[in-house]
Amino acid sequence: MLAAGALVFRAFAPQTASPLSTLEPIPVAATPLAEGTPFKLLTPGPTVPAGHWRWTGQVLDGDGKPLPGVCVHIGPGECHFTSITTDADGRWVIDFPQVDVMYEFHFSKDGYAQVDQTVRTTGPRDLDVRMVRR
Repeated sequence: MLAAGALVFRAFAPQTASPLSTLEPIPVAATPLAEGTPFKLLTPGPTVPAGHWRWTGQVLDGDGKPLPGVCVHIGPGECHFTSITTDADGRWVIDFPQVDVMYEFHFSKDGYAQVDQTVRTTGPRDLDVRMVRR
């Protein structure tokens, strides 16, 4: 296993006298997306899976404007790449299995006070949140 930041080199047929000139770095981590790349994590899909309830909501700032890029995560821990985030209109969507369960929702974004809310899944629901600057 390679250490973080390690480089792997691939040798090619020498074209010059220097052996170092034949080494080319191979990336060992994902290349960041180019600026302006239209990437969206499309989860969940357009239809609700059988046996699930769809929860939707919108996150607004203190002035009532949509707040994009808010991490919506459930339970302990923190936001990750796979966490749900609000879109350009501040909207989010999560599909839950149809069971009566209590969840701890956490809405977080740099520069804003985190909002924590305990909710019970007993059917489809719309949950809007307002976040204020710190």
